[in-house]
Amino acid sequence: MSPLTYLAVFVAVLLVVYIALSYQLYRRAFVPDRPAPLDDFMFTPFEFQADYEEIELVTADGVNFGAWHFRQPGSPQTVIVSGGHKGQRQGSLGIAAALWRKGFNVVLYSYRGMPGSDRAPITFGIKEVLELQAVIAFARKRIANARIGLLGYSMGAVVSLLGAAGEPGVEALVLDSPFSDLRTLMIENVRRASKLPGSPFVWLAGEMFWLRTRSWISECRPRDVLSSLEPRPLFFIHGGADDITPVNHSRRLYDAYRGPREIWIVQGAPHTGAYFADRSLYVERVAGFFARHLGLDVSGHLRLVEEEEVS
Repeated sequence: MSPLTYLAVFVAVLLVVYIALSYQLYRRAFVPDRPAPLDDFMFTPFEFQADYEEIELVTADGVNFGAWHFRQPGSPQTVIVSGGHKGQRQGSLGIAAALWRKGFNVVLYSYRGMPGSDRAPITFGIKEVLELQAVIAFARKRIANARIGLLGYSMGAVVSLLGAAGEPGVEALVLDSPFSDLRTLMIENVRRASKLPGSPFVWLAGEMFWLRTRSWISECRPRDVLSSLEPRPLFFIHGGADDITPVNHSRRLYDAYRGPREIWIVQGAPHTGAYFADRSLYVERVAGFFARHLGLDVSGHLRLVEEEEVS
């Protein structure tokens, strides 16, 4: 073969590898996992002896999804919990049950594409915000004079930010391990995993994402909506050893926000690992934050958090 032929073959191989790696990135980020045989065999609030109801809701774009409502009759204080990327709702049962025991109504729901919901692409909050809007509408209808706070994990923290920006009735947010910009986060993760430049792969994965959803990755920039949240209080939580969403994402959001804000960096904790680092302390701090800002008297349920416990 001539040198030009070798060059053409080399370029073709590089192009195939580039497309294949970009498609793999697209699938890992935006395509839900296939249903598994054990999806129907999961823990529910029943295992926590909670007073709850199973509810089915529909988004404005016609996606059916499931949720659990932990009931506290007579209490208007309500916390809506949004899980992480490809996470199932039972993954947040621990904190949901703990907040319910503190006296809050709690609603824990599934995203599109997850078990118990219609199949649909993952959009990191661009479309999932419609599920949150449907849950908020349910809470306002079902719970008299509902005072609503949002608790979100990773992608769910971004869903909470984007959703609250369009819902002025949301009064307080706890944001565990949020990212500040989706494109930046994806580039960082490609570089960390492959030691390759992330931008070309994220660009092509973004084009694939647009072809499937008619949305752009650049639409997912939580930092852009912060001004719409003022003056509502935000509580940022992040693991100091998070190698999926580095802690500087929470710091950027915290520094950019001009309303009341708190930040808690849990040293040594991995991604969304603050709860598991110290479950009791985590529950006390999150419940205390919501109690202060949603008007719930939980003095008989909260222990005093000593200063040295707070890292």
